[in-house]
Amino acid sequence: MPKRKYQTPEVLHDAPLTGSKRADFHFDDFAATFARLIASPNTETPLAIGINGAWGSGKTSLLLRVKDMLDNPLDDKGKHRFAEDEENIFRQCKTVWFDAWKYNDEDELLVALVRVILQAMQKDGFINKIKAWFGDPNQPSYDVIAMLFNAFEVSFGGLGANFKLKLDPNKYQEISPIKQHTAFFDYFNEAFEALLKSWTDNGTLVVFIDDLDRCLPAKTVQTLEAIKLFLDKSGCVFVLGADTRIVRAAVETHYKNEGIIGEGAKDYLEKIIQLRFDLPPIVEKAMEAYLKTQDKTKVDEAMLKRWGALVAAAEVNPRRVKNVINDLNLQWFMAVNSDQAKDVNRDDFICWQALMRAAPAKFVAQVTKLDDKSIRHNFVLDALKWQNGTQEEKDAARGSFADYEDDDSRRLRKVLKQVSFSGDFTPEALDSMIYMTAPPPKPEPVKSAVEEPKKVSVSDIAEVVVEEETAVLRSEKIAPRGERNEMEIGGIRFARVPKGRFVMGSKDDNELAQDREKPQHTVDLSYDYWMAKFILTNRQFSEFIKDTKYETTADKLGGWTPKQSKFVKGVNWAHPTDPKEKWEDKADHPVVQVSWNDAMEYCKWFNETFKSDLGDLSLHLPTEAEWEKAARGAYGNEWPWGNEFDPNKCNSADGRKGGTTPVGAYSTLGGDSPYGCADMVGNVWEWCNDWFSDSEYKGRISDTPVLNPKGPQKGISRVLRGGSFYNGRNFARCAYRNYTDPDDRLNGLGFRVCVSSPSHI
Repeated sequence: MPKRKYQTPEVLHDAPLTGSKRADFHFDDFAATFARLIASPNTETPLAIGINGAWGSGKTSLLLRVKDMLDNPLDDKGKHRFAEDEENIFRQCKTVWFDAWKYNDEDELLVALVRVILQAMQKDGFINKIKAWFGDPNQPSYDVIAMLFNAFEVSFGGLGANFKLKLDPNKYQEISPIKQHTAFFDYFNEAFEALLKSWTDNGTLVVFIDDLDRCLPAKTVQTLEAIKLFLDKSGCVFVLGADTRIVRAAVETHYKNEGIIGEGAKDYLEKIIQLRFDLPPIVEKAMEAYLKTQDKTKVDEAMLKRWGALVAAAEVNPRRVKNVINDLNLQWFMAVNSDQAKDVNRDDFICWQALMRAAPAKFVAQVTKLDDKSIRHNFVLDALKWQNGTQEEKDAARGSFADYEDDDSRRLRKVLKQVSFSGDFTPEALDSMIYMTAPPPKPEPVKSAVEEPKKVSVSDIAEVVVEEETAVLRSEKIAPRGERNEMEIGGIRFARVPKGRFVMGSKDDNELAQDREKPQHTVDLSYDYWMAKFILTNRQFSEFIKDTKYETTADKLGGWTPKQSKFVKGVNWAHPTDPKEKWEDKADHPVVQVSWNDAMEYCKWFNETFKSDLGDLSLHLPTEAEWEKAARGAYGNEWPWGNEFDPNKCNSADGRKGGTTPVGAYSTLGGDSPYGCADMVGNVWEWCNDWFSDSEYKGRISDTPVLNPKGPQKGISRVLRGGSFYNGRNFARCAYRNYTDPDDRLNGLGFRVCVSSPSHI
């Protein structure tokens, strides 16, 4: 076997920009503005400047740029880097860099800050300027400076570690006072200001504090408090780089017992930081230009073609853009070097990687947990339609992606608008990108003989015309109408559920599920059907009773009342919980106290009464499969709206309503199913057509679709679905299976009807 020739990934460096290379996104212009402000003799000190931006937005690069300009104000040609002309005079600036987050273990951040300043003095050669003080204890400032050095135990090279200077015992104590909160601060100002004036030649000390937002809340506040001690010292400027939102939250956390929250925390920061600059958002075109300037071995033409998707995946954040590109390059070369990239469409690969980078964890989990390749593939394509399709396609897909309308999914939606897939994007190709396996080889095109065109007779044309006219008439009567493919027959509104595969049941690792729901498997319904948008109401059932004078099971034998825990004569559909109760008071509530046999009688009546409107369709109780697909969509939602329970989206026990609610009451709150059906969980249990079997799903395989299942041919109990106001979230799930005797009737049990061809009942 020949040795494989490996390729090396090329990645973009993520370190902050340093050196002479010009910065992108106007950072040099921003830096020059800050440098002029800080170095101008007209800028009064002390001063604290805050540079605000999210992680990865370039705060560190900007701070380094400002520091570099102040440290090296002249360029290679001797011209001033931030002066407009040679006559501008700027004061001397000495700079110190302080990464506050590196000192989280310090008892006092001020100790670390002052130590860093003293060490900067030493590195700058300032040690030679103060040797006179060391050699002459009679110098006026000797004692306070000696005390300062001793307190911080600063090591100064040739002078030795733990350097100590002798203090006048009549004036100072031999202490390390800063850690003991003693009289140190009485002498700190005098000592520090003496050093500062000498070091800067009456110029300015500029302290850059980076990544303050990476500190723990207590250390964030300690750093701010340390800055406050310097703000009464002329000649000090602090430049802080941080995400202000995080710093403000840290202040609120630290001082919550003192009530410094909200505007109080904002006021606290404004007392410390006098000037604030928010890094402006980077426009997408600027990011495109930035990518085009990068090394072509790291950002090639294929990536530039999809720059919009890559930028959207990174939320136009410079650091995140680099990370997205680097991750993509690494994934690609992993596939190349493992010989799995053969026959992989590179553009599809880039789009998929951008999509996965932007997607929230719940989206990634939903994709990877779909075992059926075809359903998984359809899920991705429907996601594209949800953002990029025609208005009709968007409306049809919206219900399946209601979980991703939140702020956490903003990047996902942006990337979906930027990507598309080629004809090579098959279920197998998607599988290969998820699991990094080589896709199957493309089949060779089959050459076929040229067929003679079929001769069409006049009678053939006439038959086609008749068929088309019939189809037009048929579509005018029962075709999908409205934004959700709805229709109405006999006062009942129906939502179209399209044919095709869907995920039924629950996975083995689902802790909410019972064995009777397992295993999760694929079902293929080979026909379109229409599910009633709402559970049948008292008003609608009353029309049937009025027309037929039908006596329900409860009329004859009584209905179940929870108060008495038994069947009570006089309790029925018209008096759901008490013989004195009137259905008219709850006309839009679900009809209850109806048995499976009562529901079947209603269906017979409806089919006779509205025969002409139904045409060759028939109304019936839904099969389990029809009910579940209408409830959860094609992709296995745990609840109709998604995979996270929300008690505000259904009438379950979690909402504590204690009784039925009007049908559709939760539609405006986002409780509908992907196809627009209301109350599919909660409110009342719903009868299904099937006999119940505990082992109905046994032996079913996830990647082998079951075609049009109708349940057992006989049994004792009929299937119930959806839960009720009595039941909590575990029962009010789309996959939960319940059952009871066909003659049972309860105040939490009703039914919903379905329309399809009689051949599918």
